[in-house]
Amino acid sequence: MISNGDFMASKAVSNTGPIIHLTEIDLIKSLNIFSEILIPGEVENELKESDTQIPRKVKVIKILPEFKDRVKIITNQENLDLGEAFAIVLTIQEKADCFLTDDLDARETATRYNLQVHGTIGVVLRAFREKIIDKKTAIEKINDVYHKSSLFITKDLVDEVINSIEEFAK
Repeated sequence: MISNGDFMASKAVSNTGPIIHLTEIDLIKSLNIFSEILIPGEVENELKESDTQIPRKVKVIKILPEFKDRVKIITNQENLDLGEAFAIVLTIQEKADCFLTDDLDARETATRYNLQVHGTIGVVLRAFREKIIDKKTAIEKINDVYHKSSLFITKDLVDEVINSIEEFAK
């Protein structure tokens, strides 16, 4: 992670969830907080299966042969699907600054590998803080995550995030 908190010059690897959820709320442009977004082929396949268009900014990267054993280890030891395991390993392989996921098990596994993890809500918040979206849009999109996306979040979390946006805007 860039020490001054500037995500604009950083590289992220995404799991399927954040790309789907940002597409559902029509906020894929929030990925512009990262200079690069990478996904493994398994995530590309999952996105195609869900009829989610892969944003132009996203690059599909292959797992190098010397990293494939790590995928097997993670899928055998953790409760993760192949897309999640490949995305975590790609984050390690590419020395990415951030791993994007909304899956709790994937988040916990990535944290054990000392990876910086953010989900859809974190991306929306960062897009607001980086002035990619304004306060009104940020609040609207957080509400859209709750009402219009397939991501399950609680109303309490929505309220907490909106309060955070309000406080930051002061």
